[in-house]
Amino acid sequence: MRSDNLKIKDILWNTLGTITYSAVSLLISVVIINTSGSIEGGIFSFGFATLGRLVYIGAYFGIRPMHIVDIKYRFSFNEYLLFGIKAGCISFVAGALFISVRYIMGNYHTIKSLLLIVLVLHATIDGLADYYECEYQRVNKLYMCGQSLFFRILLFTITLIVVVYITKNLLLAEILAVVVEIVAFYFFNIKRSNGIFKDAKLNTANKNIFAEALPLFLVTFLDMYIFSATKFSIDLKLGDMYSGFYNLVFMPTNVIYLVMTLFMKPILTPLSNAFYNNKKEYSAILRNTFFLSLVIAMVSIIGTLIFGKVYLSIISIITGGAYNNIGSVIVFKNFSLDFIVLLIVIVGGAFYTICTPMYFAIIIENKQKYLLLSYGINAVISFFISRMFVTTAGIIGASISFLLSMFLLFTGVIIVKGVTK
Repeated sequence: MRSDNLKIKDILWNTLGTITYSAVSLLISVVIINTSGSIEGGIFSFGFATLGRLVYIGAYFGIRPMHIVDIKYRFSFNEYLLFGIKAGCISFVAGALFISVRYIMGNYHTIKSLLLIVLVLHATIDGLADYYECEYQRVNKLYMCGQSLFFRILLFTITLIVVVYITKNLLLAEILAVVVEIVAFYFFNIKRSNGIFKDAKLNTANKNIFAEALPLFLVTFLDMYIFSATKFSIDLKLGDMYSGFYNLVFMPTNVIYLVMTLFMKPILTPLSNAFYNNKKEYSAILRNTFFLSLVIAMVSIIGTLIFGKVYLSIISIITGGAYNNIGSVIVFKNFSLDFIVLLIVIVGGAFYTICTPMYFAIIIENKQKYLLLSYGINAVISFFISRMFVTTAGIIGASISFLLSMFLLFTGVIIVKGVTK
């Protein structure tokens, strides 16, 4: 009975933490738009959900799958954490250099650069916290992982919203929110983990975390870049107001992927075990999961056709009509530009969702090197077509570019899964 209760607690806190993490971007963006304007709202959206996400991936180095399943302690927590501190520092410096180059080239003004650097610091802390949260899961304390994620992000969000609402100063709000998050990181991770994590000396064997984690990092980083390429192009070519609008329209795509991820997480362990012990069962689980992804994708497209206008109306209301000029152009009878952008982005997200089970199957089957080749080619293509489409067709071009990138991603994953042995 106790184990069942623990399992329920694990699921509840993990789900709550994941949902909270995914929802705060929309919530904070809306508050910022209503208090500080659409320009700063766009800066925050880009820094938090796009640039910050890539910095986060760099800090945790895509190591989560490797860390969680390391139940034989090939590497101690101290080794993972020491590696994470190094990766976090490098990732922060890389993010700061990216911002500095954009500032020197005249693409970013001083306030935007400072706002983004603070968000890069936030993402770095997130990445470091992930090492503790992975260790919670490795020692069968998944609920503590969810609690850490939930309370850290909740305190960050409340602080930022309250301060920006009172002061109307986004930079001050971000700085104070990051300070509060550092305090929460200390209490929910560093201090709370005392006596829970197993003591282990630094590993002296001839094993290298960097070498083993590098393929996972590259695949994860390229995957996120491909997913975000249009956002970088919009930030560079169209500006902050368009970034804010596009990120709000993009939110349902993130929700769709979140739903698929919540289904996938509990399936990964039995899927991995079946691959090594029962190939027939493995094929059956993978087939059922792929069918589930198709259902989620179709429901999302149909739901957009039915409720897309409602969602856009809600966005218009809660942002005070800040983006009405962007979405008011009629391109087809009865369909506004913002609806067309939303629909195209959702279809792109549907392709991304469908290939998710195959992506994890490729990782389980240890075919990362083929996936890395596919993603590398796709990343180069996405870089050029996103800039070309955004430059020539604006926000509608961005959505078409995203759809093409997701279709190529889907095609590449299916080919890698189908032809490699």
